[in-house]
Amino acid sequence: MQKDWERFKPEQGLGYRATNPQYDVYKFTVNNPYLLNPGLIDGKTHDTLADSILALEAKAQLQTQDSDAWKMLGIRQQENERDAAAIAALRQAVKLNPSLIDAWLALAVSYTNENCRADAYDALEQWMLNHDQYQHLAKSHGKGKMTAEGRHEYITSMFLEAARSSPGAEMDADVQVGLGVLFNVSEEYEKAIDCFRAALHSRPQDYKLWNKLGATLANSRNPTGAIEAYFTALEINPNYVRARYNLAISCMNLGQHREAAEHLLTALALQQSNDNATGGGAVMIDDHGNTVNVPGGMSENVWSSLRMLMLTMNRDDMVKHCDNHNLDAFRAEFDF
Repeated sequence: MQKDWERFKPEQGLGYRATNPQYDVYKFTVNNPYLLNPGLIDGKTHDTLADSILALEAKAQLQTQDSDAWKMLGIRQQENERDAAAIAALRQAVKLNPSLIDAWLALAVSYTNENCRADAYDALEQWMLNHDQYQHLAKSHGKGKMTAEGRHEYITSMFLEAARSSPGAEMDADVQVGLGVLFNVSEEYEKAIDCFRAALHSRPQDYKLWNKLGATLANSRNPTGAIEAYFTALEINPNYVRARYNLAISCMNLGQHREAAEHLLTALALQQSNDNATGGGAVMIDDHGNTVNVPGGMSENVWSSLRMLMLTMNRDDMVKHCDNHNLDAFRAEFDF
């Protein structure tokens, strides 16, 4: 199997460049029933993450110039623990409308998750350049050929200046998020934690922010604090796959293997959104009232983590079910 790092082009000191075609072309789910029922895209409540992704995929296919649809699709794929798909959708969003500053910030997060630091810096700079309140900061900073360290300092200095321009009650939570991403890249985790906590003062119900705080606490070797943050994210949004997956990893690090397995299985069930299928995807009803299984939706890294965990738990008998993506095989022994 091709190694993960072969998907990228190395850039000295900046991780990898996101040059793989999977980041440029979004791969849509096949047999999406919303394409046959476009009235349901905006005309019904989408209770699950898998269902909302299907609706947004159909909207992006039917209205190819709708930058907001592409942006929301990318953000939902982030929540679904599928950063490659998120990047492809978000790239299309900012290509159509570069002024979508929240899409640039989301791109920076996904690039960081994929260890594409140079691309993360570029996205954060574009956030600054396209922000009406801060674009003068980016334009006033000189920019020549930089080392990796210089590039980091250049972007960070702009965000620090933006933070100083809106202190106290006027604090901009997005600036704090940008700084949190930057300090994660430089492994200054305590600073990143402070930034995310500051942002949460303004947006206490932002489940994605709680997840970012949890991930940073985990990076700073505080799995107990991370678990608390992930649980808060899940209290706000029980369907948040990424937080559920991250929670499982923290449980694994604490040796709580059974709990970790059940969180991974819950994440897969949320992605699948179908109690009876074994291959992933979602279930919908077509115009004739027939049940339609929509395949594909479960991310490989969740299955890979579960497979590794089964080996750690000496459950070699369950490994084949991971290889076959057979979620039902786990229901008799695990609660999810």
